[in-house]
Amino acid sequence: MKLLSIDYGDKKVGLAIGDTASGVASPFGVIKNRGFKNLSNEISILCSREMIDKIIVGLPGNTLAKSPTETEKKIRFFILTVEKKVKLPIEYQSEIFTTIAARKLSDNKKDDDDIAAMLILQSYLDKL
Repeated sequence: MKLLSIDYGDKKVGLAIGDTASGVASPFGVIKNRGFKNLSNEISILCSREMIDKIIVGLPGNTLAKSPTETEKKIRFFILTVEKKVKLPIEYQSEIFTTIAARKLSDNKKDDDDIAAMLILQSYLDKL
């Protein structure tokens, strides 16, 4: 099964692709966030072109918080726009500390969003 991982950001969105057969995730790139509609269109095209079977979305999780953060609300709303465009299963994966880890792994500290997406997806694959 081929998977796409999304690390949503207000300015940039990191992408990674992996599959369940190999159990390996790889960075796929970073796209500019030009609004939910444009992003969902780009992701829909990407899913079709790359024959994606499932989308994994990084979600900041704070188990101590009593209510969702503004970022979490924004990500969930964004995913609602994606769901309208692509008819694929979508799952959430915790992205706690992925940005920090991505910065340590990345050569380009300004464009490490795809590394964060890769870490989100690898974490998901490791649980399978």
